[in-house]
Amino acid sequence: MKHALRAALVASLLVVAQPVAAQDFSSIGSQYVDYGASMMAVGQMNNVLGGTARNSARPAKAKPATGPDTRYAASPAVSTRVRAQFADFAAKADPANGPRLREAILRQDLLGAWQKHVAVDGLKRGDVADAMAAYWVQNWQMASQIAFVDRAKVQAVRNQVARALIANPAFTRLDDARKQEMAETFMLNFVAQGSAYSDATTRRDTAQVARLSKAAAARIRQEMSLDAAQLRLTPAGFAR
Repeated sequence: MKHALRAALVASLLVVAQPVAAQDFSSIGSQYVDYGASMMAVGQMNNVLGGTARNSARPAKAKPATGPDTRYAASPAVSTRVRAQFADFAAKADPANGPRLREAILRQDLLGAWQKHVAVDGLKRGDVADAMAAYWVQNWQMASQIAFVDRAKVQAVRNQVARALIANPAFTRLDDARKQEMAETFMLNFVAQGSAYSDATTRRDTAQVARLSKAAAARIRQEMSLDAAQLRLTPAGFAR
């Protein structure tokens, strides 16, 4: 997985009436607690995943975790609601660019942009584990300023996340709509945070890169209760 969204993908964030450049997402990308972090069960899921990483000083070879448990049947109505809520959040986070951000988010296919970016790693829409894994791998890459992670390690994180989700009673009680809401929230945050980081990197804005890297580390600390500097990405997933 490349550490951020590249030119072709950033282009999907552009223009409706006025151009919305990737840097317009910098205020979202630098949020220490991003949109949806307080959603029911998201914090619990992150804590469970963080627990598996903390207890994996010598990780065993990861076993695939597949099946219907982390998947959901998507509803267009849920996507519309999540996108509208995210647009409201973005406009509030960056009032100066609020109208442009809201219009771009409501009109552009950001979930499609997410799918194009993560497909190389075998991730897909319709699965909470895929969305959550992409989000955490990207945040770790930004926090660590690591440019590339190979597909095998991304898949290891995906399986690690799936096992953590399936083992959590709060998650197993979620219906398809709540699973979809959780997954698409992670996807939208991924696009906003990744595009902001990619834009800063492309412009060689070292100060902004440092700010966004610090924000990613803070998300890992606050949402997973882990120090990004002590978090390793191994063939079996995240470990300390």
